[in-house]
Amino acid sequence: MPLFRWLALILVLLLTPACALLTRPSETVTVERQQFLNAYARATVLYAKAAERMAALCRADTLDRQECARMAAIHEQAKALDAEVRAKIAVPESEVDWARVMRLLELALELAI
Repeated sequence: MPLFRWLALILVLLLTPACALLTRPSETVTVERQQFLNAYARATVLYAKAAERMAALCRADTLDRQECARMAAIHEQAKALDAEVRAKIAVPESEVDWARVMRLLELALELAI
């Protein structure tokens, strides 16, 4: 019986990549820096369009003051978020936080809704 166990172990080792036995799947996905820059540029454009549309409505007094104040607060959050992401972009060695990009898209949706 021990010979059977050894043969089974050798067979498993030969058929299974060694890294699969010693590591677990990564919880992160690596994305090229250029892909991130492209995605962030798109998010920024979407946000800017929504923000400009809302600002125009507020300037025209189409929206009430409370809604315009909410829009202004969202815009302040977006500016702070943009500064954080641009600081990360300025340092090529830093890892990019995709949650920040998604948050900018969420802010654009908040403006649009």
